[in-house]
Amino acid sequence: MFLISIFVSVGLGGTVMIAQYFGANRVKDLGHVVNGTVYGAVATGIVLALVFGLLHNGILSALFGAASPAVMRNARLYMLGVLCSYPFEAMVEGTNGSLRGIGRTKNSLQLSLAMNVMYLLFNLVTITWLHMGVVGMIIALNLSRWLAAGLAVWMLASHRDLFALTWRVMRRVDWRMLRKVLTVCVPFAAEGVFFNGGKILIQMMIVMLGTQAIVTNAITSSWTQMSEIIPSALGTALVPIVGQCVGRRNLKDARKITKSFVGLGMLAFVVGDALLLALFKPGIRLFSPSAAILPVIFLSYCIFVGMHLLFWTVSFVLPNALRAAGDGKFTTIVSLASMWAFRVVGVYVFAVRMGFGVPGVCAIMGLEWGVRGVIFIRRFAGDKWYQNKLV
Repeated sequence: MFLISIFVSVGLGGTVMIAQYFGANRVKDLGHVVNGTVYGAVATGIVLALVFGLLHNGILSALFGAASPAVMRNARLYMLGVLCSYPFEAMVEGTNGSLRGIGRTKNSLQLSLAMNVMYLLFNLVTITWLHMGVVGMIIALNLSRWLAAGLAVWMLASHRDLFALTWRVMRRVDWRMLRKVLTVCVPFAAEGVFFNGGKILIQMMIVMLGTQAIVTNAITSSWTQMSEIIPSALGTALVPIVGQCVGRRNLKDARKITKSFVGLGMLAFVVGDALLLALFKPGIRLFSPSAAILPVIFLSYCIFVGMHLLFWTVSFVLPNALRAAGDGKFTTIVSLASMWAFRVVGVYVFAVRMGFGVPGVCAIMGLEWGVRGVIFIRRFAGDKWYQNKLV
C-alpha cells in the first residue's frame, strides 16, 4: 500500500486535470491528458518496481529482520512477485483516474471489480486447489493484473469519443502533458508516501506493546474500516464533480456540493456505525479474539465511533474538494504536519510511554483528524483554495 499509493496518486492527478478540462469544455485536449495520465502511471510503476526490486533484501531485513528464515524467504519471493505486477496495476489506476475525471465512475468500478474477482478466482485455483502457497498467490496476482491491464486498454478504446482519443495521440508519450500531470500529482504522491510512512512507524510502536496489542489493533482497524467505505467513496466521487465545477468557474456549486457530501458522509457514519455496534458481538467472533482483549476492542471501536461523526468527513472528504481545485500542495503540507507532529508524537507519548495502549492510539488518531479538519474548514471558507489554475 505504501508503494501503490504513489502511482495511484498519478491517477488522482489525472482525475483532477481531466475533470477541469472537461468542465472547461476543452474536449479536444482530453486525449492528451489521458496520454499523460496513463503513461505517467505506467512509468511510475516501472521505476518503483526496478528500484524496490534492487533494494528488496535491505528493506525486508530492516523492517522484519527478526522473522524466521522461512518467513523471510516467502516475503522476498512475494515482494518480487508483487513488484512485477506494478506496471500493469499502474495501467489500471491511470485508466480509472481518467474515467473518474469524466464522471464514468461505473466503468471504473467495473474495471476494479473485474481485476479483484479474477484475483479471487485465480487464488482459489492456485492456493486452495493446487496448494501452491505463496507462489500460487504471486501467479494469481500477476495474472489478474495483466488481464486487467488489457481490459483497461479496451476500456479506453471504448470511450475514445468522450476522450477525443486517437491512435495518433496515444502512439507516443506526450511529454509536455506527462510533466503537467506529474506536477499536479506530486503533492498527492508525497502525501501518500509520508502519510503511510507515519502509519508504518506507528505500527512499529504498537509492536512494542506486545502481541495482544497487535491483535487488538488489527481487529479494531478491520472492523472500523467497514464503516469508512461509503464516506471514502463519497470523497473519491467528489474529486471529478468539484473539478468540473472549478473548470467551469462555477464556485457556488462547488461549495454547495462539497458541503452536501460532507453532510452525507456524516449521515453514512451514523447509519454504518450504528449497524456495526448492533452487530459487534457476532461480527467480532469471526476474528476469534481471546476473551481478554474483547473489552479493549470494544472501547477502541467506541472511540472511533465518536471521532468518525465529529471529525472524519472534514478531515478526509472535504480536502478532496481542495485537491480537485488544484490546492493539493496545501492539503499535503497540512496532512503531513499533523501526522508527524501530532499523531506520531502523540501515539508514542500516550500509547507507549504513558501506557494507554491501543485505546490511546485510537484517541490520538481521532484528535489528529480533528486538527486537520479545522484547518481544512478554514481554508474552504476562504478564497485561496480555488485560485490555482490548472487549465
